[in-house]
Amino acid sequence: MIKRRPVGTGRKRVFGTLVCGVIALILLGRAGRMVVSAVGRLGLAGQELTMRVTDCEASAPVTTSRGGGHPDLDCKGFVDPAQHSGDGTRRIVATGFSSEPAFGAPVKVAKEPWGSWVPVDHGDWNRLGRALSPLIPLAFAGLFATAPLTACRRWWNARRSPDGAPA
Repeated sequence: MIKRRPVGTGRKRVFGTLVCGVIALILLGRAGRMVVSAVGRLGLAGQELTMRVTDCEASAPVTTSRGGGHPDLDCKGFVDPAQHSGDGTRRIVATGFSSEPAFGAPVKVAKEPWGSWVPVDHGDWNRLGRALSPLIPLAFAGLFATAPLTACRRWWNARRSPDGAPA
């Protein structure tokens, strides 16, 4: 005996299309945020300074439930007066270091559009990964956007047909 599945009703189809559209919009937003973050982390736009690190502390626990981990480090330092407009040395806090930099050594940091200072990626693989990372959510957004776009196209063609029947 053949087991038959019931055909989805119109409400289920509309709900599924709506959910796919919302997921596609969320993924597009995530891809946009990753692009803006990559611009800051690669030092392509915004203010880029050289900071001398004086102190670092972990912003997340060093160990995880699986027995290990890499904490994000928040490092404090100062910028020479020649690099910025102002009087004296300027103190900044840069977040997102994956390893502890050498104290007193110059480290390039850039300001992200939302105001936080982050270290600039220097390795070729790090830079390539940071530049290509927005493509992953963008590809999934395109995948989830096919259902709403197909439904809109079907609705538009049905509206334009002379007898008004769904195409």
